[in-house]
Amino acid sequence: MNYLWNLIFNRKLKPSSEKKLVKILEQVLLFLDKSEDSIWSDMEVSETVELINNQLTLIKNTSKVSVSKFYYLFLPTAPLQEIAMENGWVEEYLKLAEQFDSHMAKYC
Repeated sequence: MNYLWNLIFNRKLKPSSEKKLVKILEQVLLFLDKSEDSIWSDMEVSETVELINNQLTLIKNTSKVSVSKFYYLFLPTAPLQEIAMENGWVEEYLKLAEQFDSHMAKYC
């Protein structure tokens, strides 16, 4: 079952997309570094940072990404948006989320 799960949800990135996705995620981490937990988010900032860092490591080592985990983070009213709203960077989040959605649609 684990093999099937990885086959469906872990996608190999095209070389041209890896750098762009890493850049988006690193920008998100910069905002998270200055953020506090949101009572509306189901994940604490530290958990969100850990998840993103783990995925960055996966990308850099294998050129793969866990699509479901990233899509979850960037969903409306999901952890990143709730944390962004709580900490005053929702406009920046919306721009990053738009870049993420556009990028994932094209390259993953």
